[in-house]
Amino acid sequence: MPKVRLLAPWTNENGEPQASGAVIEVSDEQARDLNSRGQATLIKEEEKLEAQQQAQGGQYSSRLERPASPPEDPPAARKK
Repeated sequence: MPKVRLLAPWTNENGEPQASGAVIEVSDEQARDLNSRGQATLIKEEEKLEAQQQAQGGQYSSRLERPASPPEDPPAARKK
């Protein structure tokens, strides 16, 4: 049974609610269905991407950030 990370709240076949962000085991069919609808990611795929990023010298969890820029001068008050 594959593990998935839920991207949206989901209720399993027993009527138990599952929160988004939860990592749960589901059937192969449910994993394909949730993944194709964009409601879950496959943990196996996440681990594969993490391994690729580490091999390339990056971090899977890092994010791009814009460099700090100096604040803009406020517009000068108009004289009448």
